[in-house]
Amino acid sequence: MATKTVQDGQWSHEFFGCFDDPATCLITYCLPCVQYGLNAEKVHSGECPTHGLKYCLFGCCCLSGLLAGPTRRAVRDAYKLPQQPQGFGSDDANKFVNSDCLIHTIPCTACFALCQEANELRDRNPTGPLGPAVEDPFRNLKNKTQTTAPAQETMEKPVSPHTPAVTVEPATTTAPVAAPVAATQPAVVTPQ
Repeated sequence: MATKTVQDGQWSHEFFGCFDDPATCLITYCLPCVQYGLNAEKVHSGECPTHGLKYCLFGCCCLSGLLAGPTRRAVRDAYKLPQQPQGFGSDDANKFVNSDCLIHTIPCTACFALCQEANELRDRNPTGPLGPAVEDPFRNLKNKTQTTAPAQETMEKPVSPHTPAVTVEPATTTAPVAAPVAATQPAVVTPQ
């Protein structure tokens, strides 16, 4: 594969030039969620599996454009690239139909867009995130520490004027601490 000359303001790969890199083409058409994860990892930082899972979940509802559109927009803004293909939605952010979201919502064009973005990111080799950072929804699960139950407190039964007072003594265990054996003596109730 020959290295292409890249210039700001021009795509180095055409929208339908997905066969410029056959490996990227194959990954994109077989596993588009993986390709989106790789692209989003370069654009927004974060982790590829997290971005890919989100793309897969949004894609099940035909809403992948809501997720992948801003990623394409970040690539276009970073390198001052024009809308491609021309006449596909609106390039104006104030309009209702955003071209970047629309391209990723239509299944057959989404693969072309993912390939074009992947090839562009590979050729331009960004050193840091291009777009805004995306918060990782699973970050709290990764650093979870093990929690322990609070110590058990003794409870006393309220004394009624019509019933005799009863004291409940807690059960004691006779088994060694390391053995997984439950307490063998029941609580002893002694009337006063």
